[in-house]
Amino acid sequence: LRIEGEIDASNADLVAQAIRRFARFKVPLVLDVSQLDFLGIAGLRALLLLSEEHRQARLHCKVVSGAALQRLISVTSDHGLPVVDSVPAALQQSHDFIHARRQLSPRLARQREPQRKTD
Repeated sequence: LRIEGEIDASNADLVAQAIRRFARFKVPLVLDVSQLDFLGIAGLRALLLLSEEHRQARLHCKVVSGAALQRLISVTSDHGLPVVDSVPAALQQSHDFIHARRQLSPRLARQREPQRKTD
């Protein structure tokens, strides 16, 4: 999902609502904000909240950074956003996440099966 233009206090909630519509599909989200002209504090808060919502729902989420986001997150080392440098990097990480999850699912299912006693 690519967002262009500006995210500030006047539209941060609307942008967050639009992004949440995509979360209903329960698939990994790549949020490309690399072309934003401006990102205000309200926009950053919305991104942080959305990222946390995805984390709690155990949905993979990556944010492709750009100049507007970098200006805000450069002042803190522990901002919590899952930031990547490019869309290809985000897609690769999403692919790796899905692959690892698929590998793990059968093993977890086997662990939940009742163990048979052998005499």
